[in-house]
Amino acid sequence: MPLAPYTTMPFYPGPVSIHPDALEALRRDYGPPRFGTDYADLYRATCANLQKFAGTTHEVVLPTGEGMLALWGALKCTLRPGDPVVTVGTGVFGDGFGDMAAGLGCVVEKVSLPYDSTLTAEALDRVDDALRRLKPVVLTAVHCETPSGTLNPLEGLGRLKQERGVPLFIVDAVASLGGAPVSTDAWNVDILLGGSQKCFACPPDMSILAVSDAAWERMVEVNYQGYEALLPFHQADQDPMRFPYTPNWPGVAALHASTEALLKEGPVHVFARHEAVAAQCRHGLADLNIPLWTAPDAVNSPTVTAARVPVGFTWPEWKAALAAHGLVVGGSLGPMNGKVFRLGHMGTQADAHRMASALAVMEEVLKTR
Repeated sequence: MPLAPYTTMPFYPGPVSIHPDALEALRRDYGPPRFGTDYADLYRATCANLQKFAGTTHEVVLPTGEGMLALWGALKCTLRPGDPVVTVGTGVFGDGFGDMAAGLGCVVEKVSLPYDSTLTAEALDRVDDALRRLKPVVLTAVHCETPSGTLNPLEGLGRLKQERGVPLFIVDAVASLGGAPVSTDAWNVDILLGGSQKCFACPPDMSILAVSDAAWERMVEVNYQGYEALLPFHQADQDPMRFPYTPNWPGVAALHASTEALLKEGPVHVFARHEAVAAQCRHGLADLNIPLWTAPDAVNSPTVTAARVPVGFTWPEWKAALAAHGLVVGGSLGPMNGKVFRLGHMGTQADAHRMASALAVMEEVLKTR
């Protein structure tokens, strides 16, 4: 079997095809990151690049580990058993925040909405009611619900966070950061979570967190000790010996190369490319009579599309038939498992020519039934 058997038309919703500049960065042989200033300089430059995509002046830190490390780290570092938490869920990961916080012994109220929907004014009223009653320490939400193919507008939640005096607002932007506009500061987000393997098209080995001063202060109070601990990364770039474990120089170098390429393209153009390919995908599926999973009034994500498995196919049959033509797509999770398939058009996969080829494959496969 070849080393990369699924390279013809990869449309898996992450990890995505690695950016060529990131691959080139990974080819280099780096020295010990704690000697000299080269690593710290690169780390600092990479964090500065990421601040631009996150729309923030918050300190950005880069622990080693894929995006779930960021989620666990943000919760473990800011919560104690018994703390009240409100989670807003329009999908698997939004409600999953609640399960994670409950597992840490917190008192959780989930504002759970249909998994094919996005936040509405009525939903914000429910959130407001929960905030007034529970007075949570932390409010959580997900920007892009990858399993559902949706993108939540977060301005309203950020406004409620401020109005109700919620200490911390934590947002999972793993599948949107770098592929859609993110306004951490304008949305009053205290901890923004990202990952290297989605829109930045790097291996799944780096977590990305933008952390406010208020969040750092809370982390000092909680004083969590563990691999996911974020506090040791606070201002660690000032001295390479302060990093809590051996830094991942190749991972940071790849992320730096990818963000440099995206900044050269220009964030506005990057986001427009993602929107255009997403629209191409949705229109193409409609032409093939493949319905979207998302409700008509929901906001579709520019980085991933969720559609129903076509009539006449089971999910395993559909997946195998597409793969036989070189097209690799993803399934979904939770109540969508077995009913929904996903096309990840993020990062390097936000490519109009690739999408046209993918739609042509689906058209060909549909002719077999």
